[in-house]
Amino acid sequence: LLVPGWYGMAHVKWLTGITVVAEPFDGFQMQAYRLRQRPEEEGVPLTRMEPRALVRPPGFPDFMSRTRIVRASRTILDGRAWSGWAPVTAVEVSVDGGGSWAAAELEAPSGPGWVRWTWPWEPAAGRYSLAARAYDASGRSQPVAPPWNRGGFANNTVQRVPVLVLD
Repeated sequence: LLVPGWYGMAHVKWLTGITVVAEPFDGFQMQAYRLRQRPEEEGVPLTRMEPRALVRPPGFPDFMSRTRIVRASRTILDGRAWSGWAPVTAVEVSVDGGGSWAAAELEAPSGPGWVRWTWPWEPAAGRYSLAARAYDASGRSQPVAPPWNRGGFANNTVQRVPVLVLD
């Protein structure tokens, strides 16, 4: 069973049958995966995926530091973006850890809610922190700082990729 746009932990793992009910299902999983600030809150069920863009790390990795190593030359940064609420309308890219942002180019969607993005980069030698953030047609966007909840669910915070560019 595929449910595009919903978080995976709300999906059925081993489907053996389907029962249609007239009211919202209130089973264990639907109680466990809720956005709550305090334990006594009922919370909001975790359902649709929040907007998110990820950078495909360029170059090759330095295992110990997790820094990516790239030569100073034209590089096409790319990644994927998605949202369970509405189509992705924009992706922005930052090479300075979120200090400034530039619009990426979006390709045609590759499935419900998924889109590939690209952005040309011509870095000079130095250290960089790559990031990307997505926006969707519902007005939702990806936060730079994580919104807190008790379970740590739905974390769509901007990913940061440290990069060292060599001459």
